[in-house]
Amino acid sequence: MDTLRRNELVMLCAAGVLTTLGMALVCAALGDSPVRATRGFSLVAALIVVCFLMDLTGQKRDRLLMPVVAMAAGIGLILLWRLDPFRASKQIIWMMMGSAVMLATYLMITDVRSLGRLKYLTGVCALLLLLATMIWGEERYGARLWLDVGVLPPFQPTEIAKLLLAISLAGILADRGPVIREVSRGRVIPRLAELRYLGPTALLVVFCLAIFVTQRDLGAAVLFLGLTIAVLYMGTRRKTYVVFGLLAFALGAVVAPQLLGYVDKRMVAWLNPWSDPSGAGLQPLQAMFALAEGGLLGTGLGLGMPYKMPAVETDLILAAIGEELGLAGTAATVMLLALATFAGFRIAWRSTDRFGMLLAAGLTSVFALQALVITGGVLRLLPLTGITLPFVSYGGTSVIANFIAVGLLLAVSRDCGPRPGVVHLTRKAPADR
Repeated sequence: MDTLRRNELVMLCAAGVLTTLGMALVCAALGDSPVRATRGFSLVAALIVVCFLMDLTGQKRDRLLMPVVAMAAGIGLILLWRLDPFRASKQIIWMMMGSAVMLATYLMITDVRSLGRLKYLTGVCALLLLLATMIWGEERYGARLWLDVGVLPPFQPTEIAKLLLAISLAGILADRGPVIREVSRGRVIPRLAELRYLGPTALLVVFCLAIFVTQRDLGAAVLFLGLTIAVLYMGTRRKTYVVFGLLAFALGAVVAPQLLGYVDKRMVAWLNPWSDPSGAGLQPLQAMFALAEGGLLGTGLGLGMPYKMPAVETDLILAAIGEELGLAGTAATVMLLALATFAGFRIAWRSTDRFGMLLAAGLTSVFALQALVITGGVLRLLPLTGITLPFVSYGGTSVIANFIAVGLLLAVSRDCGPRPGVVHLTRKAPADR
């Protein structure tokens, strides 16, 4: 066993021990049998088996991402077990299924670069999935986000669509990015020829944003806009697109509350939660109280009252962490998510293939933006948008989609990792000068 494999195994075992210890403390506080705490280690054990099966292929891959994911998932399980043991048990099942799907993704995609040829198919599939949700979806918590096809349990198509859109945008920009950069060289304002190459991307963005707004899924709209800006910039290296994207976001933030009542309601709840303390302002107010109650080290696992927060298992789990584990626990969780982001961008940085680089960067951008938006919402730096904290919050579709994303990132690190004698794409290769 080489050093990297041994380090990964040690970090995974450490994640399992810490998860089991945390769940044992929760069981002690709630008066449950400590034996039930071993369920937390079963998840990490499953991830260790997944790593072992991946290594049977004999190919190199990233060794940092999986332990970080295991630790973040472990923190989420500890808090979910404290909040609702029944939901925590379901979350373990979802994570087991996600681990299996992640392994299947890694093994079945023998060369991740082949996904680039599906750029238009994946974009169309994402649009059809979103359109189906808009037409036949179920409305829950004020948004039409769920689809029930009868055979499968109800799921959120947005979570699957964001993966398809990341593949589609990476494929399109991998092909057209160098051409766009060449056509726009020395110009700030986009030319007509440049816009012609951007046509498919622009159409995809407009249709998706329109559907997200119609579904009242503001979180997905923000994530998709961020994904588009990130992939556009990395695919073309044009700062103009970043400026235009931020201006479009600022314009939407000003105009949307004037036209859409539910956006205005969220903005008012963000700016002045005391205007409706028992309605729209209840979530931000309860999150503030929980963080204040937690202080530096928290009240202790099982000793707080996080269950008073609405949708605490999904939207406000970071506030629950802040109440029972304090600022120290909150900072540790945020640092874990930052470390996962670092691991994802490191895979993109090391990629020797343009599509692999854009795919890894796009998936990581979605992950980072999702964590940033919900963290900002809990801290009242941003309006709450109803999205989940990756790997920590409760949610079946979200868990499985995130594990598929990890499988894709590991496949990129395997198929597009540095090779002796291969020029690194993100450094100044002759074609990029």
